[in-house]
Amino acid sequence: MLNNDLINEEFAHLRDVVFLNASLVIIPPKSVQDAYFGFTKNYIENFADNLIPKAWEMVGETRKEIAKLIGAKPAEIAFVKNTTEGIGIIANGYPLEKGDNIILADQEHTANLYAWINLQPKDIELRVVSSRDNKVLIEDILEKIDENTKIITTSTAQFSTGYSINLEKLGSICKERGILFVVDGIQSMGKLDIDVKKCNIGYLACGGNKGLLGMIGAGFVFCDEKIVHRIIPPYACYQSVENYVKPPALITDYSKIDWRKDSRRLESGNLNYAGIAAIGAGAKLINKIGIKEIQSHILNLEEKLIEGLKDMPFQLRSPVEKECLSGLLCVYYPTDIEDEVNKILKKYRIYVTLRGGYIRISLHLYNTEEDVNIMLKAFSEIAQLMA
Repeated sequence: MLNNDLINEEFAHLRDVVFLNASLVIIPPKSVQDAYFGFTKNYIENFADNLIPKAWEMVGETRKEIAKLIGAKPAEIAFVKNTTEGIGIIANGYPLEKGDNIILADQEHTANLYAWINLQPKDIELRVVSSRDNKVLIEDILEKIDENTKIITTSTAQFSTGYSINLEKLGSICKERGILFVVDGIQSMGKLDIDVKKCNIGYLACGGNKGLLGMIGAGFVFCDEKIVHRIIPPYACYQSVENYVKPPALITDYSKIDWRKDSRRLESGNLNYAGIAAIGAGAKLINKIGIKEIQSHILNLEEKLIEGLKDMPFQLRSPVEKECLSGLLCVYYPTDIEDEVNKILKKYRIYVTLRGGYIRISLHLYNTEEDVNIMLKAFSEIAQLMA
């Protein structure tokens, strides 16, 4: 059971709307807003007195909350701007050689695509798995693997279909074959129960502005302690290295960089502290409510939504089998009625992603059965336009 009193208190600002757009961006809860704006307020009012030490203390606490959420160690968590930066670090920093190959699916978002495409001029082969019936099948991934496969990468849930692959099964295959398993987690973190160790994930990148209930401009990466020493980041500063000494000379050995031994080596310079404070508050709230309870709630609502759509003339690009669900559903309609669709959604104060003939719905812990019923009522009116 969810703590509905706490949820209602945290999300009072969503009471009069149906917000189903977490796949695009979250509207942060009260505690996240307080953490984000509170950091800036304290910064200004205290004239930045002791700002950086306090900020790094907060960063350390946020590492603990994220680690608790995903089954990792705090030292395996580093902070970045967004998913794209996180994927870029591993794509460009992991030791790949000419002739190696990387496997990914045709459904991947550009955040987990372009960095790998960009390796091809270095003679790193990209092997793309074509989806079937909007699913990315593990047997099709298996057919692409050979002795030169070094990385398999996937999203926890695909942004355009909501399809959720069996991470434990795919991670087990990667472990057995000595392949690094890299995951884009932005559509599922904070919504689905994902344990990086159980899934044998070696590296995961995630922006904080969706399921984690945070703000735009800050995210995190998980990097397994077994591989972090192999990654050479694209940039360095005193926060990411060991050989730091007191001014005026910051180093004494100019022949090498002594990287930190944990995931802090992936960070550099001052971070987006306000954004990280928001992530910390969001993760703390999710941990308090319980990720297993949140997942159960979200998937139950998605099943009710799918059931309600059965007798309506819409095309679903989202696989509806229970094991494929992620709380993200894509519903297609004729593009020539888009203006009318938009008017219906606005009438019911529904917020979704509306693009070129499809409605993308993304559920989270604050959504209710009433939200689903209102969405179905809107779909019923849209269906009448298609008759």
